[in-house]
Amino acid sequence: MQILVYILYVVAALGVVLFVLLQTPKQSGLSSGMGGGSDLFGGKGVEGGLIRMTSIFGGLFMVLALVLNFIAR
Repeated sequence: MQILVYILYVVAALGVVLFVLLQTPKQSGLSSGMGGGSDLFGGKGVEGGLIRMTSIFGGLFMVLALVLNFIAR
């Protein structure tokens, strides 16, 4: 059971890295992050899919980190 969770954890980590690297940079600088984040999860087309997959893999990564913490105790 623990080995399966470790394998899923590594896959989730690689998925986060892959989907973050596939996204195109916005090149707007720090000022756009302060006030103009209305399209954070509502992107259209390929960008929306990449953002959605990054969010899914990131959530899976966090949940698996908690599960591994509870298994180790």
